[in-house]
Amino acid sequence: MARAGLRRLLGRPTAVPTPATPEPDPSDGAEPRLPVDTSLETDVPRPAGDGFDVVVTVREPAFRDGAHLPAVAAARAAGAGAVVVSVYDVHAGPSSVYPPVEAGVDHVVARPTVSATWGGAVAAARPLLTSPSVVVHDAAVDLPDGAHGHLLAAIGERAAVALPVVRTTDDLVASAGAVLARGTAPVASLLRGHPAEDADALGGVAVFSGDEPCFATRTADLAVPVRTVDTRTAVARLTRDTADAAAGDCVVVPLGRVYRSTELRERRYDTDAADALTVWRDRGDDSATVALARLGLVPGEPTADTVGAPVALREPVVRAERGPGRLELADRGERLRWSVRIAAHPGPRGDDWGDTFFAHDLAAALRSLGQEVVVDHRESHVRPFSEHLDDVALTLRGLDDTPVHPSATNVLWVISHPDLVTPAELARYDLRFAAGPVWAARTTEATGLETVPLLQATDPARFHPGQPDPAHPGLDTAFVGKTRQVFRPVVRDAVAVGADLAVWGEGWEGLLPDGVHRGVFVPNDALPGLYRSARVVLNDHWDDMARDGFLSNRLFDAAASGALVVTDPVPGVDELFHGAVRTYASVDELRELLRAGDRTTTADRVARGERVGAEHSFTRRAEVLLDAVRRQRGGAVRRQRGGAVRR
Repeated sequence: MARAGLRRLLGRPTAVPTPATPEPDPSDGAEPRLPVDTSLETDVPRPAGDGFDVVVTVREPAFRDGAHLPAVAAARAAGAGAVVVSVYDVHAGPSSVYPPVEAGVDHVVARPTVSATWGGAVAAARPLLTSPSVVVHDAAVDLPDGAHGHLLAAIGERAAVALPVVRTTDDLVASAGAVLARGTAPVASLLRGHPAEDADALGGVAVFSGDEPCFATRTADLAVPVRTVDTRTAVARLTRDTADAAAGDCVVVPLGRVYRSTELRERRYDTDAADALTVWRDRGDDSATVALARLGLVPGEPTADTVGAPVALREPVVRAERGPGRLELADRGERLRWSVRIAAHPGPRGDDWGDTFFAHDLAAALRSLGQEVVVDHRESHVRPFSEHLDDVALTLRGLDDTPVHPSATNVLWVISHPDLVTPAELARYDLRFAAGPVWAARTTEATGLETVPLLQATDPARFHPGQPDPAHPGLDTAFVGKTRQVFRPVVRDAVAVGADLAVWGEGWEGLLPDGVHRGVFVPNDALPGLYRSARVVLNDHWDDMARDGFLSNRLFDAAASGALVVTDPVPGVDELFHGAVRTYASVDELRELLRAGDRTTTADRVARGERVGAEHSFTRRAEVLLDAVRRQRGGAVRRQRGGAVRR
């Protein structure tokens, strides 16, 4: 977009920049260290009418790039009354100059000048709030659809401030609210560095305060922010002061994918923040104990954050430890904590990876057996703040060689790309499994490291026989998959024999006859209906996967749905699926298989699909893994008691 057009969109001025002029601080008469926001002392008018307003705070450099616009659009989509944008820059000084801040077509601005602190930005917006409730939302925090409504709904008789669980971009918890470890120290982020699954259990739990610049409250209760460039301290004081004014609590609201995209912790000394914390000198807080008890955890002794050591206001770290009940269950092997590690990216980037679906199905199966499970994506395989809680680290080996866990039982399950796995990698693990029986046998013989065959699986709760999907009437031959930057052989051969073909997947544009490519993505919950609707489902394998007996996960899903699947030859596949999967070795064989189709009765197909689902469910695979881990851990304990050193 041209720069002039961008200015019009952002409501940006073309006027001469104005300085951020320091103002005297009426509290002490001394020269200020930074520009002071006079709006800090402004009273809030009583709200009138129904609904809610939204204050969008945004740092000045990001404001110039339009970082506030998604937050404004989300507020409008949620039905906000007033949307007030307030710009701040914690690095502002007496000589700082900025263009005037002007309103956009869908929002007003709190003031035409840039505030010197986040608290000042909120204070500047307070006089413009007229609805009963308000959501304060910094533009660096990305909220999912529906977040405003869930936050506002959480406000009740005791819940005065609603705090979303905020994640880092690697899908670890940045904060599930904050707790007070010591009266004069900064608050500590609860569950910092934990997998997101841990925070999901904390819905409605009371914490001491917030420490992320996003929350909801009643407008009349919104306190006056303190003046400090340390945004975490400003948020903590504002949320706690607001809750105290309402004689209520700050409560945690898990909303799923709430991400903060920028650094929040300031790396400089701020005496204003230090002074602001003294109000809690004699205050106690047991919210960490109460909150962690939901997870069977207890708070350990607080320690100082080792990151940013020169910073005077170092954040305490409250490390969660296992309580007596959890330790006893783990010692007996009844309830272990599993970290399932995958190569997929965190967040939306990894949503369409097969590893993601596989991991979540396996996690559900393990949970059904009484286990605790978290899923770690490629950026969270190392979790210094929480990995000590893991009993088992299960790597689903695909593209990445993953660092082993320093203290857990390490389990490797090779489900794809076996040529990438080296003997040295295998030797790091306590237990080894492979979805290719041929490869597992050859590897065991070659390395002396036992590698147990364990095929891929399906979830029969989703993939089971049933009615076809009305969205796919008359579907004949179907293929779902990406091109992998090649013209995949089974699709190429189907085109060659003139099959009535429908293809879904990325990268097929320009490779297929008109009308064959039906879309780039099929949601996982829509796949069973598509498989049931097709007369024939096509499948193929990478060359190394086919050679070593690694059966595609699609075979299990489609066969369990009652479909007839045609695939390339793989050792053992013909006997495994009770006739639901048939192989071809030439174009002529494919032509004949497509012509013949499935001549079994509907009742037989249903029975066959149910049998495949029962024999190859994720629960069956999870039982194998759990039994092996229990045996291994029991053996390790016996070796330790006997004086042996565990490998």
